[in-house]
Amino acid sequence: MWDRKRPSHSMGTCHHLNFLLLFTCLVRVKADVSVDNVHVSFEPSHSVGRATQVTVICHADISRGQSFPEVEFSIVKDNQVVMNTTNEDSWEYPIASARVSDIGTYKCLWSTLGKKGSSDGGELKVTGMAKPTLHLDKRSIQEGDEVKAMCSARGESGEFVFFFFLDNKQVHKDQAKSSSYDATLQLKKSGTNKLTCRYNVRLLSEDVKSNESEAIIVVVREINVQVSLNITPSKTVFEVDAFRVSCEVSPQMFDVTLMKGGTILSSRPNRTEHRSTGAVTGDAGEYMCKVEVNGVSKIAKETLTVKELFSAPTLTSEPKEPFQGDWVQLICLSTNISVERTREVRYSIFRNGNPLPMGNQPDRLGVRAGPDTDGNYTCSAEAKSLSKKSPVIVFKSKVLASKPQISVKGTVILGHNFQIKCNSSGTLPINYTLYRANASLGTQSVARAGQEALFTTAISSREHIGSFWCRAQNSGARKHIDGSRLNAFVVEPLSKPLLTTLPVPEDVEEGKELILICNVQSGSPPITFKWFFAGGASSGGGGRPHLHTGTVDTNFSNHTIQWLEMKDSGEYYCEASNPANKATSERIAIRVRLATWKKGLIVIVCLLVVAALVVAVIVRYKAKRGKREETTELSVKPASPKSDDSIAVNMVAHETAFLNKASVNVGTSVWTTDRPSSSDSSDRSSVHSQHGPEVEYTEVVHPQPVDPARVPLKKGTDTVYSELQTGPQDPSEHVDNGAVEYAELNHDLPELPEPVD
Repeated sequence: MWDRKRPSHSMGTCHHLNFLLLFTCLVRVKADVSVDNVHVSFEPSHSVGRATQVTVICHADISRGQSFPEVEFSIVKDNQVVMNTTNEDSWEYPIASARVSDIGTYKCLWSTLGKKGSSDGGELKVTGMAKPTLHLDKRSIQEGDEVKAMCSARGESGEFVFFFFLDNKQVHKDQAKSSSYDATLQLKKSGTNKLTCRYNVRLLSEDVKSNESEAIIVVVREINVQVSLNITPSKTVFEVDAFRVSCEVSPQMFDVTLMKGGTILSSRPNRTEHRSTGAVTGDAGEYMCKVEVNGVSKIAKETLTVKELFSAPTLTSEPKEPFQGDWVQLICLSTNISVERTREVRYSIFRNGNPLPMGNQPDRLGVRAGPDTDGNYTCSAEAKSLSKKSPVIVFKSKVLASKPQISVKGTVILGHNFQIKCNSSGTLPINYTLYRANASLGTQSVARAGQEALFTTAISSREHIGSFWCRAQNSGARKHIDGSRLNAFVVEPLSKPLLTTLPVPEDVEEGKELILICNVQSGSPPITFKWFFAGGASSGGGGRPHLHTGTVDTNFSNHTIQWLEMKDSGEYYCEASNPANKATSERIAIRVRLATWKKGLIVIVCLLVVAALVVAVIVRYKAKRGKREETTELSVKPASPKSDDSIAVNMVAHETAFLNKASVNVGTSVWTTDRPSSSDSSDRSSVHSQHGPEVEYTEVVHPQPVDPARVPLKKGTDTVYSELQTGPQDPSEHVDNGAVEYAELNHDLPELPEPVD
């Protein structure tokens, strides 16, 4: 036995190579055929007459390689395949005898190796159709009998629609697959009847119609059936008269039916009738008797006329639209009264179904209009046991317009248009006329509920508001009613407000209160005043924009700022408004000055600082002088003695000159506005502030020596300018870095000799 082994790898590779070779061959086969220039043509022509031999020809340019793949070809007519073939460069579809059914669009199709294509469509036209022939099984029949008719279109093919005509009126229509069709026709009209037929050949796009066949005459004999209709005692009767309508058929072997309009009154074999003991107008009309034999109807007709003894009455009122309190006459009247049958008609009038007592006149009644007489009215007329009622009329008395009320809609603003409303109660429509004094300003009519009579006008003075009044009228020219004069509040526009202050802007001091008074010269209260702060330089134009709002019944109001601060410096303005308008005042600039006590405190501080500096200078001077004296005593040789008085005078002069020089130096260090040197910055940090302090000037008095032993100084003052800095300010306060106050310190010092070292 052979061992079954799995195929080796080399065998699998061989199979793969075979598959690739086969795929390559198939691709080459697909590329070995090309079909081009496919087109359709007709021989001898694309438009021929009936019975012509036509050939539909398809041709293609086919290119092949060494292989010879199969190509399938088809010819289609209106998308229906009529022929198939293979491996032909040209293929044909013969039509032995062209008919109308061959009309259509022909195309050539091909397919090979999964590819396909088609030619453009070619249109074949065939003219001419066979004339139809008509055959009948009978040419003489009785009414209601049937005739079998056959219509034939010999030599034609396709789908057909056959038509049958009786005296040129179509009586039958049907479809057929064959060229002939049988129909059963029932002829109901007696006499001669002309029958014809026609056919259509149904195509995809349209139906082609043939000519009509030759006519065949069919004689229809009338059925010997007689129908009679009689109305007794007469075809014209009066109301309440009795009458009878009868129908009869001869020979008596059929059912007979009596009808009026679309209603069957009775139906019986051979004979029937309809009786009425009292004619009414509804009995008038056409009556008909009908008998059906073999589907044929035999009919007899007569018309009955019913005369009225009197017509239905009509109820009228005079006047037609009365007002409450008016007398109204209700009249009930019938027309077309037949004098020859009756001379007396009795009338009655009803309110809400209840009869009302009639007065002296038999056909009318008088009532007074009002709520008690409103309601639904009708009347009746009676004669010879016949009663007729009138249509219902709704009687509702109208209400006269009440005294009109006049008012304004919205707000009356002096010099502006506003609306005046007139209103009253009463039956609509109501006409309203607006008057100013005695001059009419216009008329408006209110015809439906919810509608308003509005008039637009304007006034230039408050006193003019009381000259308006309304007139209401809803009863024609008979009556009107006038209203009262208009009473309304008139709003006068505000003038430009004026803002004033207490105290005046030049005398505003820190820590005090400021009263802002806003006043208007003219305008109607209530007035709403608003105060605003526009800000200043220190606040960057910001601050508190809206300060206060108040509404008063006067033409002025005020707002108080209780405790002023430096940051309150800036521009202030106010605004006044009422329903008429809004106005804004001019702006007022307020500058808050430093408080008096702060100024005094600054002066005191400055004096203390100056005094401290002077004391410090004196102490320093005395310390240096003591050292010099000690040095002089040690280094000076003995000299000629001098008197004690001269030594004292020299010492005093030397000390005075030194003090004067020190005073000048102190004055310079205090007065200068330049930034001190680094060596002096620590001494002056308490005076100057890094935040741009205020600089004030005060008067410093130079102390005079009081030692009697010294040479007296000349009395007087030297002018000394001292620059003093206040303490650090709040950043929000307005600080003027250049504000400087001046104080004079006057000294008249003698000219002394320089001290001797």
